[in-house]
Order: sequence, then C-alpha cells, then structure tokens
Amino acid sequence: MLEKYPKEVKLVHKFVTAHDFSMKAATAAMAANDQGKFWEFHDKLFENQDSLSDAKVIEIAKTLKLDLKRFNKKLEDPALPEFIARDFDDAKRLGVLATPWVYINGKHLEDRSLPDFVDAINKELTK
Repeated sequence: MLEKYPKEVKLVHKFVTAHDFSMKAATAAMAANDQGKFWEFHDKLFENQDSLSDAKVIEIAKTLKLDLKRFNKKLEDPALPEFIARDFDDAKRLGVLATPWVYINGKHLEDRSLPDFVDAINKELTK
C-alpha cells in the first residue's frame, strides 16, 4: 500500500503487549532499528513468536548480520523501554486487542486483505 499510495498513505507502527516476552522483543526490534533493520527484525520476531527467548533474539541479530556489540549496548538503552511503554499505553487507550490492528483515518479496519485495504483507502481518498 505504501508503494501504491506513497503520498497518501503513512504507516505508523505501535508496539502492543501480546505476551510475556513483548517488552524484550520490542526492545530488540528498536535496538535493530539503530542499525536500520527494524522491519527485518520485526518480521523475524513474528516468524518465531512461539519460540522467543533471549537466545532467539541473539540468533536473529546474528542472522541479520547486526553488529552484536552495538546491538547489545542499544538493548540496555533506558530510553527504549520508556518509548515502548508509551506505545503499549496508546494501544490500551485505543482498545487494540490483537496484532495486526489496522486503522485507516481513525477507523478500525476489520477486514485486512489487500483488496480490503485498497477499498478502504480509495473510499477515504474520494471524500
């Protein structure tokens, strides 16, 4: 959708508490972001969501060829959990119950197939 509507669509990502490892996973994704690998790390976390652990996080970092010294240092940055906690609070306030949770112009989109995205975006653009 970002490629199809580069000027009309903006993607905003928010972290959501989904499991006991949520904060660690989100922190790791943000640490990877410091090396320009947020989305790749994010996707690997979702692929491995049933087996997340500290060891799995390091394995993912190695797979993505992150600078491990820099990554581990960033994991300790106290600003990351503060940032993520604000996202968790925003999600709770908005009533987000699961991931992915999609809004288009403030309206929750329950049907999340590509044609549903296109239809919803086109309806908003014609307003």
